[in-house]
Amino acid sequence: MTTTVLHAREIHRADRATARKHRDAEIEAWRDLMESLDEADWHRRTVCTAWDVADVVGHLCGQAEDVNRPWLFPLRDRRAKRAYPDVVLLDAHMMVQADEHRGTPPAELRERFARLWGKATRTISRNPGLIRRMPVKVEGVPGFEKLHLGYIQDILLARDLWMHRDDVCQALGRSFDAGPYAEELVAQVVLDVQDGPFWQGVPVELVLTGQGGGTYRLGDGTPIATVRTDAVGYMRTLSGRDDHPIVELLDGDETGANAVASCRMPF
Repeated sequence: MTTTVLHAREIHRADRATARKHRDAEIEAWRDLMESLDEADWHRRTVCTAWDVADVVGHLCGQAEDVNRPWLFPLRDRRAKRAYPDVVLLDAHMMVQADEHRGTPPAELRERFARLWGKATRTISRNPGLIRRMPVKVEGVPGFEKLHLGYIQDILLARDLWMHRDDVCQALGRSFDAGPYAEELVAQVVLDVQDGPFWQGVPVELVLTGQGGGTYRLGDGTPIATVRTDAVGYMRTLSGRDDHPIVELLDGDETGANAVASCRMPF
């Protein structure tokens, strides 16, 4: 059987309707996950620095609030600069989101998540083109200095929901169901790796296995190596969650495997 190899530049950006499907699927998966948590589960520490499971949900509630009430974003930025002056502003902003929801009882947090994201996903779907094209400056994050609001809301928010759901599954010791759109979500990450300043490596053929898997070509020119790694695991590596990925060199130069293992991109 012939394996289809897709150059990262040939990946199509997910359109608005596709992004809505991804986001809705993740919201539903999160609701199911939260219903399964007991009291102790909410307080389990995650890979996200200083956050337990409840804090992750609080951060995600904050993400939806920023969509529903856009004036919150600059207000939280100001709070973040005061509360966390030595932290990159984007990270500090997310820390403030979690701070503002900390201490909320689990039942209320579940209801809040469902209500806020139900409204947020409708708002995103109804935003006119003029709003979606608005540039958003992201300070201190190379490659994300200026993004369009539509990209943030369509692509990054679904990615954030998906990756944090894996964070929680990791914290609970549960297997992660990457969902029906895992391959599309992963492909959008691969597109961003190639399109942004993140891929500094040599040309490689990247074989992603498991949930969300696919075979891609990164870099320009003839690949010097074929490298294999788990798709979800590699998303964790790219986002800085796991600096020790299992990367297998199938063929070619070790430089290719090193380029794959060392690449990082903000999620």
